Amino acid sequence: MNLNTKEGSAGITALLTIAIVIAVNFLVGGLGFLNGRFDVTEDKLYTLSEGTRNILDRLNPDEPVTIRYYVTTEDRVMPPVLKTHSRTVQDLILEFQKAAKGKIILEKLAPNPNTEDEDKAREDDVQGVPVNTDGDNVYLGLAIQCAKQKEVLPFLNPNEETGLEYNVARAIQKVSKEKKTVVGVMSSMPIMGSPMFPFQRQQGQQPWVLVQRLRMDYEVREVQMSASSIDSDVNVLIVVHPADVTEQAEYAIDQYLMKGGQVIALVDPQCLVAQRVYSGQQNPMTGQPGGVINPTSDLPNLFKSWGITYNKADIVADVNYRTQLMGRQTPVALRLPGDALNKQERITADLQSLLFMMSGTLDAVGKDGITATTLAASSESSELIDNTTAEKLMREPVSNFNASGKKQTLAVMLKGKFKTAFPNGKPKAPAEAKTEGGGAQQDVAAPQTNTKPELAAEANKVEPQKDTKPAEPAKPTDGTILESQNAEGTVVIFADADMMYDAFTVQQDPMTGGLIAVDGNLPMFLNTVEILSGGGDLLQVRSRASTRRPFAKMDELRENVEKSFRPSLTQKQAEMDKIAADMGPLRVKNGQLVDPAQIKKLQELMDKQTQIKREIREIKKDQNKDIDFTQNIITLLNVFGVPLLVVAIGLTLAIRRRAVTAAI
Repeated sequence: MNLNTKEGSAGITALLTIAIVIAVNFLVGGLGFLNGRFDVTEDKLYTLSEGTRNILDRLNPDEPVTIRYYVTTEDRVMPPVLKTHSRTVQDLILEFQKAAKGKIILEKLAPNPNTEDEDKAREDDVQGVPVNTDGDNVYLGLAIQCAKQKEVLPFLNPNEETGLEYNVARAIQKVSKEKKTVVGVMSSMPIMGSPMFPFQRQQGQQPWVLVQRLRMDYEVREVQMSASSIDSDVNVLIVVHPADVTEQAEYAIDQYLMKGGQVIALVDPQCLVAQRVYSGQQNPMTGQPGGVINPTSDLPNLFKSWGITYNKADIVADVNYRTQLMGRQTPVALRLPGDALNKQERITADLQSLLFMMSGTLDAVGKDGITATTLAASSESSELIDNTTAEKLMREPVSNFNASGKKQTLAVMLKGKFKTAFPNGKPKAPAEAKTEGGGAQQDVAAPQTNTKPELAAEANKVEPQKDTKPAEPAKPTDGTILESQNAEGTVVIFADADMMYDAFTVQQDPMTGGLIAVDGNLPMFLNTVEILSGGGDLLQVRSRASTRRPFAKMDELRENVEKSFRPSLTQKQAEMDKIAADMGPLRVKNGQLVDPAQIKKLQELMDKQTQIKREIREIKKDQNKDIDFTQNIITLLNVFGVPLLVVAIGLTLAIRRRAVTAAI
């Protein structure tokens, strides 16, 4: 080859280009040198959140976290949807490893059928999913371990892709922490579950899914409704439907908040779960019918102190946000869209919807030192109704509805320095008050009887009035804390307790049989606990967008096509309905007609019916042709548009260069 010729120069250039490509692939792919990428997606799908990076930064370099990634690689058994999802998982954990800067060790194993890696997957409790009748299983899971602590993600469901980064980050945080955060749960309902009683042949109740999920990250401790104090090591207190709450229990919550605790409260004007699930249940200990749980709940003393106005007789009805309850649309079951949620607060910023059932309303009138922020609200097409009307709307359609034109607050967050709701000290128990016969106030008001007249006259003398200042209320001597020790205390209040019941938070996944979250109730509540427990790092990744984006433009074009054909189809369907109505009186039970005129009329209607069906089919064929044409145009533009654009730019540059060269 003569290197001085054009052909020789072109050959050398091609060889050098190939060599450079091979070298770059080796440096980037093999050695990881300059292995970076730019995330230009709208929702930053391939960028780790700041919270994840904070968790990775806090890892101890002397105790690295090991991630064992189990994924079946045999195409014979691996379904395409899992194969695609496995690449997404691998990309994500590679980003984890890179961001951890040596504090994460990644091991990839291929548990194909009848291999040693499959045995290791079973030892790590990674779940195998059957795919055929031969007994073959596929695996897609993670085992995350640090020292002796191990957390397993047994199966990474493609339907839960939006929670993938959160689940991995949560597991890493969990295995790297030495001590769990303590969450207290107080409720008038058995949300913590109940034990099994074999001698009564009754199976115990499972805890609410909310409690089960909390136990994955926290030490969950039950706090009795009769508690007079709350342990100081409880980081967050969750109060769910405190029906018939006593002043002593309110005092315990109050003093817990004064000591720096954080509170999440769910009250309800009409708790469906208390009314229809738990009230009247059989007592497993005695076999006798159980008691009735009051369906309404309140925290009257605390709300007054916090500046919250809440009427437990009011229920919010909203015709804009109504959804299904017990198989029918009703305005007392609300599915709030993203626009009804506060996008400025981390608790609700990334949520798409929330579900409220027979919710009350909260009005934050404000208190000195406390700021109130609305987290969720109804639309302006809402009104407040009583319990009787609400029950009626669950069974009957809406007839008379007068929208108030005002949004009703369904969830609110309070921040600041709280003052006690019990400035006079710890309230006395009802038994104590009864024993004392009314207390000191009655003793002061009781008239005194003087037996000697001179003493009575002396007692009736009126002393001249002196200028005196109003006496300051005496400070309690029982150790009551009057003001919160934490200047940034937080209380989050929801006007609905049903919203966290299993039926309104999760549903069964048809693929694996496991439970997956519906709406945003469960993620939202976990967000709230995460923030109040002092974490917050996982909050940003809990509701990430999916990589599977809908073809919104294609759907829009399809809708435009169908819209143009819809009037014709509607007209033809109306004609079909009219023919069916006319044919009804002409038919008889035995299938025979005696009157020849009726027989002729029925035959004409049947012929007309057949003709209209034929016309409907032709209209639908034309509609499908237009849809196919539109889809083909979009496909061609996507396939050939960019290459043609590049060719056009290249030709333009070449023509311009030739023109410049000719001018020289």
